Amino acid sequence: MKPTGLLFAAMVVSGAASAQQNTQTSTSFGNDNQVTVTQTGRGNAATTRQNDAAVNGGSARGNNNQSTQTQLGINQAATVNQMGNDQTAIQNQRSEESRGGNGATIRQGSTQAGSHGNYARQSQSGFSQGVTIEQLSGLNYATQNQSGRNNSATIQQSVGNGNRATQGQGALTARALAVQQGALNTSTQSQSGGSTSGSGPSGMVRQQGDGNAAFQSQTGGGGRWSADIIQQGNQNAARQQQSGGTGNTANSSSSGCTVVITQTGNGNTGIQLQNAANTQFYGMTATITQTGLDNSSTQRQDDVSNARASATQTGTANVATQTQSGPFTFSLVAVITQTGSENRATQTQQTGVQSASIVQNGSGNTASQSQRRIEVGSNFWGNDATINQLGSGSTAVQEQGFIPGGRANKALISQQATGSGNYARQQQTGNENDAQTYQGTANNQSDVQQQGMGNASVVHQNQ
Repeated sequence: MKPTGLLFAAMVVSGAASAQQNTQTSTSFGNDNQVTVTQTGRGNAATTRQNDAAVNGGSARGNNNQSTQTQLGINQAATVNQMGNDQTAIQNQRSEESRGGNGATIRQGSTQAGSHGNYARQSQSGFSQGVTIEQLSGLNYATQNQSGRNNSATIQQSVGNGNRATQGQGALTARALAVQQGALNTSTQSQSGGSTSGSGPSGMVRQQGDGNAAFQSQTGGGGRWSADIIQQGNQNAARQQQSGGTGNTANSSSSGCTVVITQTGNGNTGIQLQNAANTQFYGMTATITQTGLDNSSTQRQDDVSNARASATQTGTANVATQTQSGPFTFSLVAVITQTGSENRATQTQQTGVQSASIVQNGSGNTASQSQRRIEVGSNFWGNDATINQLGSGSTAVQEQGFIPGGRANKALISQQATGSGNYARQQQTGNENDAQTYQGTANNQSDVQQQGMGNASVVHQNQ
């Protein structure tokens, strides 16, 4: 086929021709190409290929290409391949209530040099769709919107800076994946829906580079939800939020939510927010793992049942904060592990059967724990707080609050240091309390205050 300056192909099938099996194929070489395909019917397929001799026939030519494909009907498949400059590909598919299966694929770039400024958008509303966007150059922008059932969306952007990937899904078992390589990239995933049991929507973001940002939001519905962000580089930001719905958690018998952030580098920030809003949520889990310097992790779980928050940081001058609240009859578990110096760890728990643990290995670390209970009836169980510090110049503070008619509270501080300047403080208010402090050889200080009945306090120093 000889090169053409402009190729425009359009095919419109009216609703009356719903029994037709429509197929549209457009091939373009050259500059300023435009392909527009509109199909209404049944079993449609539209394919567009522009330059590099209609994708990998050789000797690519063509700039400022556009491809627009719109299909209304059942069992559509739309594919766009573009290798050139400044392309724009938009695909819109919608299936009817007879549950057609849609599939849309866009691939833009490269033959490397000069492949930039691409834009790809895919919107599907149907039953069981699959959408894939792959962009292999800088300054790319990809958007995917799906609404229906059993959706799957994938965006892969590599070797480029300032890319944006946006994925939105409303389905029972939606799957979203975004992969970005480069600096200053942004990835956003929004998912809603899910069944009341079984697997729910899942989202995954992988970013490699500096200054990237990843956002994940899962709301409503139910099932076992999961959100995962992996970032490698410096000054990256990750934020995850799960809220609302019935049984909107992960890893329990029929419901549960998991959020996971893994960051490697310096100056990274990880934020996780989980809100169940009622006692039907079980087994909510939040996990952050950070390796590097000056990293920050924040985990907040509100109105949750049988929830667990875990933060692991390796490096210097890291900060970890955990806040939990839930129904008074269900357990809350918070764990922070820090390896390095000048780290800070803070845990706050309100209501629920609480367990808080902080482990710090290094010098000059600070740990603080606060456990509070709201008086609801008389069926209470005790709280458990533990701080273990290995290193000199560390500070540990524990507070346990008001528990009328409750069971035993336990507070333990262990500081093992060969240096100087350790400080431990324990405060308890309630019934049948137990406070223990163990400090190694150093210039240690210990302060224990207890109020209530049946309290016991043990302090060991220089042992």
